Amino acid sequence: MNTMSNNTKILFILCLSTLFLACRTEDKKLAEGIDISLRNTLQDPGEMEQSYPSLFGLADDAFDETSNLSFASIEFATALAQEGTPFGDISGLYAIDFNQESITFTLIPDENTPFWPMQFGIFPEGKFDRYYFTLSEPHNIKESSSSDENVRLRIDDDQVIVVELSGGYDFNPGASFTIDLMF
Repeated sequence: MNTMSNNTKILFILCLSTLFLACRTEDKKLAEGIDISLRNTLQDPGEMEQSYPSLFGLADDAFDETSNLSFASIEFATALAQEGTPFGDISGLYAIDFNQESITFTLIPDENTPFWPMQFGIFPEGKFDRYYFTLSEPHNIKESSSSDENVRLRIDDDQVIVVELSGGYDFNPGASFTIDLMF
């Protein structure tokens, strides 16, 4: 009988440990309700990195966007949309959707959308389009993988991640990619 009770105790401890580890893993994923800010930068071949608003002579933070992480809605439904630029009103470039374990970018404009079609094409080597995300809490991301070989996630610190599109990226209507996050 003691053998049975010892086996039962061991099984109980193993079950509790498994449950505890599962909960700890769940806690490490992105949590609904945290704030996320977005800043976009561009870097052409042989040039220095510059912010999207600096192209219009504005301060680097002029077009920063902020959202709240929600698993029920897209955080940045029209990222980079701006009114009243020297080029007129600019519609959103990407719908950027976060969830607990991934980030999905979907290109919004098509060939009939003003402003963006003049940018369409394959990125040359040395070109970078970077999306800096600052989270209000530590993200706990250890690694990532991307559905597009020309896109990667860079981890700058425990609250800043950067999605970097590089040479070879196919910037054309219908483009979409997902970055899977590992905690």
